[in-house]
Amino acid sequence: MADISVNAMKKTIIAAITIGQAPRTDITADIRPMLSPSIELREYGALDLYSKSECEKQFGPKPGDAVLVSRMRDGSQVKMAESAVIPLVQDCICRAEKEGAKATVLLCTGHFPSFRHERFLLIPQPVIHSMVKALAQGSTVGVIVPDQDQQMQVEQLFSSNGVSVVTAAASPYLESDKMKEAATAAAKGKPAFIYLDCMGYSANMKQAVHQASGLPVVLPRTMIARMINELFA
Repeated sequence: MADISVNAMKKTIIAAITIGQAPRTDITADIRPMLSPSIELREYGALDLYSKSECEKQFGPKPGDAVLVSRMRDGSQVKMAESAVIPLVQDCICRAEKEGAKATVLLCTGHFPSFRHERFLLIPQPVIHSMVKALAQGSTVGVIVPDQDQQMQVEQLFSSNGVSVVTAAASPYLESDKMKEAATAAAKGKPAFIYLDCMGYSANMKQAVHQASGLPVVLPRTMIARMINELFA
């Protein structure tokens, strides 16, 4: 029987949607090497059609809005109201499915409502939060978020799920040099482990947090990459 190489095989197309702009080379640098050669990752960005000034004007958070933080194509940070991002993400899901994606994964750990979809859709937040709760076993969890405006909403979200957290803030886009400081602050609450609550945090940042805190660290992007392999490789 003749050998069939991976390159000759039809690959499984997985759409990766960022709430910022694609491509997210900062994320894919960590996850592409982890993915099976049988998987083709196609990137879509909710803000691809907008300049940063347009994003800030049209989608920027107002008082009381749930805040999301992401990255523009040039590497700069952008803050948005969650409600403003939802229809843009929905458009990306529809487009990805029309263009042949077998499944879609959202590259964001934020809380979202249900989206319309015809094929498999992986939203990290409920999956990761369930895992964090199971791992905590009643203990406190340290959570690092990108922006101080997100600390209270994250505390409320975890509390509603019965998880006690201590939070700290350090942006993966603006303050990567402050990861150790945030880790030390979170560790003061004596958590069982630390969860980095943003897809923007890298494997190197995870290592910095581990070294500073001496605690296990959960990194969303690599966990989701392993899940994609488990489901589709």
